[in-house]
Amino acid sequence: MMNLFMLILLFMMFSGVLFYIFNFNHLLMMLLGLEYMLLILSLMFLLNFLIFVKQYILLLIFFVFCISESVLGLTILIMMVRMYGNDYLKSLMILQC
Repeated sequence: MMNLFMLILLFMMFSGVLFYIFNFNHLLMMLLGLEYMLLILSLMFLLNFLIFVKQYILLLIFFVFCISESVLGLTILIMMVRMYGNDYLKSLMILQC
């Protein structure tokens, strides 16, 4: 039963990586893909901590870093929409004049 759950989590992680790779036009879609991968990674950490380590403070530290990454990404998204008017990553090209 546990092997099936880990297999499902690995498939979900692989699909999240594919989503992140193929949706690179909009910053919001990239942030959503990144949050999805962090959610799957936190489930994997929780499963491993339940079975092996039993130190849940590491999971709490991981959640703190996930939340700070989310806040930083949303701040960048808000600044980008206010400055450029959209969230296209192609509008951030430095070589464009």
